[in-house]
Amino acid sequence: MKKSLALAGASAVAVGMLAGVAPATTASAAVASNCTAPKWDVHPDLISTGTFSWGDGTALRTAGYNDCTIVGRSYRGQGIDVHCSRVNSNGVNWVYARNTTTGKAGWASYSAVYTTGSVLPPRCG
Repeated sequence: MKKSLALAGASAVAVGMLAGVAPATTASAAVASNCTAPKWDVHPDLISTGTFSWGDGTALRTAGYNDCTIVGRSYRGQGIDVHCSRVNSNGVNWVYARNTTTGKAGWASYSAVYTTGSVLPPRCG
């Protein structure tokens, strides 16, 4: 009797562990697909004003999600060319911009880019 209870307990622990791992794997796969989705590849130059500047250490990412790969960082005083903006599936605004000092380009959180006023660039195509 004790032996079968021990086996049943071990089986329950194993099943619980597997159930705990599955959701994390699914979430990681969803984030990865958001980072490479074709919609984030579209970034025409729709704005040509000088109203934008970098925050210190602004991350440039492959797409507009905090979990996406950082391709560069930008700092105050470095040149900026903002192309357009998008809203991700979480409702957060992102801008596609190029650091004209380093040549790196990518998606930056709109909250990490300074503007003179509340200027949101035109939406990407």
